[in-house]
Amino acid sequence: MCEVTKGNLAAFRYLFDNNFADLCNYLLLYLHNQALAEEIALDIFTYIWEKREFIQLKSSFRGFLFAAARNRAVNEYRKEQKKIISSLNVEDFSFFHSVSSQELLEKEELNQLICNAVERLPEKSRNIYRMAWEDGLPQKEIAVRLGLSAKTVENHVGIALRKLRESLRPYYEQIFLLVLFFLFF
Repeated sequence: MCEVTKGNLAAFRYLFDNNFADLCNYLLLYLHNQALAEEIALDIFTYIWEKREFIQLKSSFRGFLFAAARNRAVNEYRKEQKKIISSLNVEDFSFFHSVSSQELLEKEELNQLICNAVERLPEKSRNIYRMAWEDGLPQKEIAVRLGLSAKTVENHVGIALRKLRESLRPYYEQIFLLVLFFLFF
């Protein structure tokens, strides 16, 4: 990978030739779609070439490659789920018609509780949390943007999640129902 970082196209080609088929097969386990698996594998290699100067490997190149593939497969799955949910016709759900104004008010209050819990996070953890969870940025990209190490970003995400769990624990059941409500309505 060191040679790739320097812009050595032959080294990149070697990595591509020796990993592309395995990466496609790995993605196929998640996606069950050969064309999509190949497209995402190509996207990952394109990303690696374009960001080669900024990529810092914690372990092996293959480990990095397969972690990226897993993350992309999960993102693709989430995107497909959102498409399915957004295509549902809201009028088909009798539950939606039975939601009282009191229940909607409670959902609004829960949403506000979550927003308040995020606001109470330490500033750096709050900013990193928002970049990771609300903006959907990978931790490595956050690290590059903020000039921090990937481990520091990972620590701040952990702090944010731990503090949110602590402050929202009494509301887990209501939050679960709120998430279901937003997913389907």
